[in-house]
Amino acid sequence: MSILRLEAAPFSQIDCRYIESCDIEVTNGGSEGFEMLVHGYGNQGLFYVQLIHVSPGSTVHLYHILTGYLPFQLVLVTNVNHYDHTWVTVRVRDHGNLIALYTQEDTIRTL
Repeated sequence: MSILRLEAAPFSQIDCRYIESCDIEVTNGGSEGFEMLVHGYGNQGLFYVQLIHVSPGSTVHLYHILTGYLPFQLVLVTNVNHYDHTWVTVRVRDHGNLIALYTQEDTIRTL
């Protein structure tokens, strides 16, 4: 299992005060499919959960995950023991306008 986590908080590197929603794009650059459980956690606990399957060479899009300008964590958990071929792009938006783009390189990674 590998875990990718993206955190947003007021006055932090990813400042939640400007983020109304986000879109997540997961790409499998490997030769085997995997599952990914996507969690969104906020001050009140779990606000988003989605289980996806990502086939080899494919991309799965998750759109309009509302964060409401509040602190949040996106936690992406896969059923593979590495994230070498797991590519993630998170687009954060304010009123639908793209304000920043983050990748797996911006996440906290755990095996």
